[in-house]
Amino acid sequence: MGHPTAEAQAAALPEYVATRQVAGVIHTWGSPQMGDLLRLYEAAFAKVQPQVRFEDSLKSTVTAVAGVYTGRAEIGLLGREIWPVEEMAFASVEGHAPTVVEVATGSYDVPKATFALMVFVPRGNPLASVSMEQLRRVFGGGETAVHTWGELGLKGAWAKRPVHLYGFSRDNDKAQIFSKLVFHAGESWNCGLREFANEAGANGADAGELIVRAVEKDPDGIGISNVHYATAGVRALAVAAEGAAIVPSKESVANRSYPLSRAVYVVVDGKTASDAVREFLRFVLSRQGQEAVVQEGNYLPLTAEVAVRELRELGQ
Repeated sequence: MGHPTAEAQAAALPEYVATRQVAGVIHTWGSPQMGDLLRLYEAAFAKVQPQVRFEDSLKSTVTAVAGVYTGRAEIGLLGREIWPVEEMAFASVEGHAPTVVEVATGSYDVPKATFALMVFVPRGNPLASVSMEQLRRVFGGGETAVHTWGELGLKGAWAKRPVHLYGFSRDNDKAQIFSKLVFHAGESWNCGLREFANEAGANGADAGELIVRAVEKDPDGIGISNVHYATAGVRALAVAAEGAAIVPSKESVANRSYPLSRAVYVVVDGKTASDAVREFLRFVLSRQGQEAVVQEGNYLPLTAEVAVRELRELGQ
């Protein structure tokens, strides 16, 4: 089921109108989690560009960029942000950077759908919000690192209590995007961070769940996770980038006002992309393409501002 804000955002985008008919086969590699969304994109695109066919090989996000620079795919589906090592590999083969296009906003609370990151404390902690700069000082290191709750503005008995940190393993995509969004260039994680990975086995708990459990049990804990894993013993903090602190919600993630919102992307070679690929991307960034995002239901549609920016960068 859609969400009013998301549906309104999709409806506000310009309609795709085929100014030319294109033909050919588009090969896609990458994220299986984006498979349902890709099929909706393809089915809707076929109604306006019936001479384009798709061949999809969606085995893993880690194949997305390699599929494009090895010539096996025209489009790579990234179920997360592109990693620097992937950009370097592409550039070393092709001699130029890849073209990375936002095609949807990440989910609010759906596992494996690039959910927004949220910062949790135990319910008994009186802290209501943090700024992005405070998050940098809490989870990053350096001379300005936060060590006590008093440094975050808490008074009385809380002032001298230590801050205990919980988060994803540093090689996890969630840790990597958190560091990109929050840390300044060259900064690294606080050495006091306790890191969590997914438990092994079919019934193993996700790292996000383990982080929330740890925060719930630690009165001085603060951790990075998602509302999907939240329990009655924790609550998410509002986060401020510039201006007022924003409470994480489906609406604030969809409209990108919440600072720790995420996106999903596709990768193409902008210098060799075919007319069919360019038309498909123009369609994905249109009203019809973003209505497919609403229909799929896990991801959220782009805002008009982001869609227009991506079209501009594609030269459309």
